[in-house]
Amino acid sequence: MEHPRYYETMAIVPADLDEAQVEAIIERARQVLQTQGATVHTARVWDKRKLAYEIKKHKEGIYLLFRYEGQPKAAEELNRILKINENVIRFRTFRMEPEEFARFSS
Repeated sequence: MEHPRYYETMAIVPADLDEAQVEAIIERARQVLQTQGATVHTARVWDKRKLAYEIKKHKEGIYLLFRYEGQPKAAEELNRILKINENVIRFRTFRMEPEEFARFSS
């Protein structure tokens, strides 16, 4: 079995979603990661911001932050789930080095 890798995923959802809808997206992502054997260190709302440019007719968005460690299949499954969720405007996953992950997780 490979050593776990460290990942950070940032997702943007519409600013007009209510708190329960946003929490449901976060909880679904956490469940997906845990089902895939990943350890979730952070799963939360990062900030609500005006977007640099309009994306899918949205000018503002709520940024969600996920930091986790696990096998590549966990990141792939999270990406798949975010891609099919109609409330996710955009997302991006980054692989992090262990030192970088530790610095940003504290």
